[in-house]
Parts: sequence; structure tokens; C-alpha cells
Amino acid sequence: MPAARRKKAQKAAQTGTPESGVADSGASESSPSDSGGTMLVVGPGDLEGRTIIDASLAGATDHPVPAIPEETPVALGLTARVANATFERDGYKHLIKAAEAVYSYPANGARLSLPAQKMLNFMIHLAGSQNFANKLYRLPKRVVRGNHKGNERIFDALKEIFDSSLVVIGPFRGRRSRAELRILSSYVRPEEEDDSDAADIHFQFTDAFLEIQRTSQLWAKLSGPAMVKVTSTYALKLYEIGMQRYQMDYPSLELDIDTLRKLLNVPEGAYKDFGILRTRTIDRAIAEVNHLAPFRVSMPDDKMKRRGRKIETVTLEFQAKDEEEVVETFLERERHSAGRRARRTGTVEALAVPEQADPGPLPDADDVNALWAAALHALKGRVPAPLLGELEPLRVEDAAHGVRRLVLRARTAATADAAGMNHWPTFKSTLSSLTAGLIADVAFEAPSRRGK
Repeated sequence: MPAARRKKAQKAAQTGTPESGVADSGASESSPSDSGGTMLVVGPGDLEGRTIIDASLAGATDHPVPAIPEETPVALGLTARVANATFERDGYKHLIKAAEAVYSYPANGARLSLPAQKMLNFMIHLAGSQNFANKLYRLPKRVVRGNHKGNERIFDALKEIFDSSLVVIGPFRGRRSRAELRILSSYVRPEEEDDSDAADIHFQFTDAFLEIQRTSQLWAKLSGPAMVKVTSTYALKLYEIGMQRYQMDYPSLELDIDTLRKLLNVPEGAYKDFGILRTRTIDRAIAEVNHLAPFRVSMPDDKMKRRGRKIETVTLEFQAKDEEEVVETFLERERHSAGRRARRTGTVEALAVPEQADPGPLPDADDVNALWAAALHALKGRVPAPLLGELEPLRVEDAAHGVRRLVLRARTAATADAAGMNHWPTFKSTLSSLTAGLIADVAFEAPSRRGK
């Protein structure tokens, strides 16, 4: 044994300290080959400057290895808290999506199909209901299925999302960044696909994508019933942007043409001329959004910036609709989709609604308020104004034989009795006329009578 090694062994025997162990200087003569162990590295600061360099003592009870501290959890932003509260109150009638995700676009010139974009919005909202935790989520198929009765489109859209990456520009861990993120880390596709609505879709987001949502402070509140009725990818993206901006103090948005193309998911290399891009995508998307959204969007010519004859930037302006426009928007969403394009362009077609048509999801709270506003106009002069003033809308619900009814809350039991006994047929016929037969009944709820 070398003299230095022999001297060190004698000193160890006197003090009762093993020859190899934790050295204050951070150095040792022992090596992995000497001990048969493996190197265990602990991060700087974990041992106040010391480093474990010999793991042969890991199993010794008198020399425990200090635990590596866990990473501090990221604090939840406002978006996560709003998503959780909204899901608890409204389920899938309103969807919360982080602004960073609204302004994201597919990487490498790819694009997501319309079914995939709609499904992704439902998936993000579901994750938000659980504070964007990194876990395997389960989404009921009936939520995203719509009127399609097969599973092929559902799982094709899910695979499309799995194969895609998004470019997200915004704050990431305290710094403004341009991040290219995979959306899903995994999803499950059963070998035998059941057509029933009882089955679920299983998926898991990547943690980087979840962190963008988890720390977000701005969001868009989308209407589920309105979103599912949008018929183009360009209009859906414009609708999302508008829902995030139209109630802000400065709702205008200036974009260069390249960014606008990416946000609207215009295929790379298509519609290179701005005139063609505008007529084929932008103008059509604006017309559809103005028909179905609670705001109006425009792209003024006088705010376009040019270099010579080339248009370099445009400004999108979002303005909330007034009460009458909101009523008409609600009525349009309640009508059958057949003939909607003709109504939008002013060439109305007289098309009968097919029998057994699926009426779609129940209207949300905003739509119920808009329906009641329209009903008040129609009932003026037919029902006493004081009586109408004591009623307020509660909800629309399914009734017997495929009929839907509007439930109104009366201020007193006497008001409910008077409305039901004297004016029920008038309410019923008015609602049926306004909604083309989709809502053909009415019920009045009153506070319970107090006992003596």
C-alpha cells in the first residue's frame, strides 16, 4: 500500500471514519472501479458546496444520501383558474383557451383540419378544468362527435393533432419566446372502435404545451354551440381571435400578411397574390364570423399599409354587436344550417327543415338571454308589460316528444300563475315562430310559497 494511502487508513482507524466517504474538499482517491459503485451527482448548492463522488455508501444506514430537492411547481395563471370555474359552471357550453394558444399556428407550413381544430379546443378546455395537470385525460366522444355517427373522423383528427407541432409566441418561464411545441405526448386508439357515445377519447398533452396554458394570464371565452357551427378553418381561427379581443379597450389588431396567413392556417404557397387571398379566404371568413359571432369584424382599406403597390400589413377591427344584432345572431344559430350561406349573402332559399333533424346542443346562457330579448319585442302589446317585467329567462331544456322549452322565472307565485293560465299559448306560439319550431313550449318557475 502506498505511504499516503497507508497513512490515511491509519487516521481513519483512529477516528472511526470510513476510508472513502463524503470529503469536505470535494475530492477523493476512490473511483467507480475501486468500489464497484456508480457516480451519483447532486446539483450545485444541494450540500452547501459538497458533492457526493462515491456512491458505494448509498446503502449504508449511517451515511444516508441526501434527497435531491424537487422543482418548484409553476404558479397557476388566471387562465387556468377561469377555465376551472367555467367548466364547473357551464361544462362544454363555454370553452376557455389561452391567448397564447389562440395566436399559435402549425409549424413547418402544416395545417390542422377543421375537425382537428374543434377537437383541440374541447381538449384544451377539459385540461383547463383540472388546472392543466400533466395526466392522461378522458374526453367523452359525444362532446366532439356532433352529427357524425362514425369514429373514423374522430380518431383521424386525434392522430392529426398528435402528429402536429405549434409555434407559440409569448412569455415562457419569464422570457418572451418563440416556442415550437409538440401538442400531444400520447393518445389511445382502441383496436375495436365502438360507435356508441359511451366510449371515451384518451390523450395526454406534452408538459411544455401545458405549461404555456398553465401560466397564461389572458384567454378567449368561446361559445361551444357557435364554434361547432363554423364551417371553415379560416373562419374558426378568426372567430377565436375575435372572441379574445372584441371586449378589450383596444380591440384592433395589426398584422403583416405573412403572420395573417399563418394564423388563418392558409396552406403554404397558396393564394400568393393578396387580392386572391382576400377574396378566397379573408372576406369569406369575415362574412361567416359576422353571421355567427357576438361581434363584427372588418378589415378597412384605409388602414392597410403599402410599399408601392404591395400591401404589407392590414388591421382587423372587432366591434361588439348591439342588442338587435345579437338577437339576430342567436336566431341564425338556432336555424338549420341548410340555406345559411344563402341567408348570409342575401339570396335566401326557401328550404324545409328535414324531419328528425338533430337540434344540436342546448343554447348557453348568452343565447337564452338573446332569445328572451327577441321574445320581448314580439310579445309587446300582446302580453301586459308589467307581467313581462316580472319574468326573466333561466334556461332552455329538453321536454317530451323532442320538444324544447324556455323556462322563465317569475318574481312571485301569483305572476307565474297569471302567465301560465292567461298567456301560455301566446308565449308558446311566439317562441315557436322565432326559433322555427325548435323551441315550442314555455314553463314558469316561481319561488315556493311560504307556509303559515
